[in-house]
Amino acid sequence: MYYKSNNAVLDQSIVWNVDAYKIKSVVTYVMDVLLEKIEYPFWIEKRIENHVFGYNSKKYEQLEKLYTMAYTTLNSLEKNYIVTNAALDEIAKLDDNWNNNGAGSFSTKLIGKCREIVMQLVAEPFICPTACSSIQFEYEKENGEYLEFEIYEDRIEVFLDTLSNGEQEFDLKGISAIDKMKQMVVDFYGVYL
Repeated sequence: MYYKSNNAVLDQSIVWNVDAYKIKSVVTYVMDVLLEKIEYPFWIEKRIENHVFGYNSKKYEQLEKLYTMAYTTLNSLEKNYIVTNAALDEIAKLDDNWNNNGAGSFSTKLIGKCREIVMQLVAEPFICPTACSSIQFEYEKENGEYLEFEIYEDRIEVFLDTLSNGEQEFDLKGISAIDKMKQMVVDFYGVYL
């Protein structure tokens, strides 16, 4: 296990130049422009002023559907963890000896497994490669509690450091490993985020 020392391997804020909030604001702006374009034809079609009671229910039904679809998409955009997926893209590009100390590259199987896991987590982890060909997911609270998963193709090693129980290390294996990992993230934060 590499614990927090792996933070120095790659400075994620420099390597992964993706601003999820900027993307969301651009998408929101585009949605607003589209909504204006939808509203104008409805107004022309009905030739009814906006202040009339019962004004154009068809328009509002369409707008409601569009808003629902758009905001569902925006929320899933945040859930897709753009920064983490960008990190995985960069890790996938690393060649052998990427750390100038003999570390191996990362298999497509491992990258795929990490992508699958990320989409199921309730909170976005800090992510980095390790010299032992695993990918590390980290969570840290302001109070110093720390949760780390080192993901290999065949197992997930866990390091947990909490105020109440101290340090713990163990492996998650088998078909339930990812489900246990998901639950540990929920338990770590104490609520479903």
